[in-house]
Amino acid sequence: MTMLLTDSDTEVAEHENETRKVRKGERTRERILEAALDLFARQGFAGATMRDIATEAGCSLGLAYRYFARKEDMVLALYDRLAQELSDEADCLPVSSLAARWAAIEIADLERLAPHRDALAALFGAGLSPDAPTQVLGGATAEIRERVRGVFARVVNGASDAPKREQCAEITTLFYAAHLSLVLFYLQDRTPNQKATRDLIGFGREILSLLRPTLGLPMVSRYLTRLSGIFAPLFGAT
Repeated sequence: MTMLLTDSDTEVAEHENETRKVRKGERTRERILEAALDLFARQGFAGATMRDIATEAGCSLGLAYRYFARKEDMVLALYDRLAQELSDEADCLPVSSLAARWAAIEIADLERLAPHRDALAALFGAGLSPDAPTQVLGGATAEIRERVRGVFARVVNGASDAPKREQCAEITTLFYAAHLSLVLFYLQDRTPNQKATRDLIGFGREILSLLRPTLGLPMVSRYLTRLSGIFAPLFGAT
């Protein structure tokens, strides 16, 4: 017996078909990005061509260009993914002290960055070049920086001993600056299992625990404001 499809049935079928296409496209995009990261780690950013990446991903060059117009877009896609994963980590942080929350998100970040460590190290030069499209503090990454800053704002404001609002904003800026410095340190750390980086985070937690009770002192507050004001323009913060 022939079944007649209603308009509603047709809409559902079309929606499911469109959903499958989107998911397939996302998987293809992810496969190309992973191939690029693997090649960046092995050959360096400059040494890997779009054709090499397409071959590594098992797709045509045209398909690779459909998802990424240039290699730099792949780097920006990685930054975007890392920012989202950092945000997800912040959502899982328990309510605890400022020092504990900072150390926890940084330790979790090391574990998350580990699979991409060689690729990120290869991108180190491109990420710091003032004129590069992938420059960490450049215009193309402004939106990502704002999202990451928002993550550290949640880390600070969600602490059981969060300071007053003005200082929360200042500490957020300093946490972001410390995070970028820590990532660069991590990428250059050659100690087993990057022990030096982990020790640095532990040291930072101790210092934060000691300094937290002093934030209300006028002199400490002035220096905090001054230091955050120095870093703020780099991140586009006010």
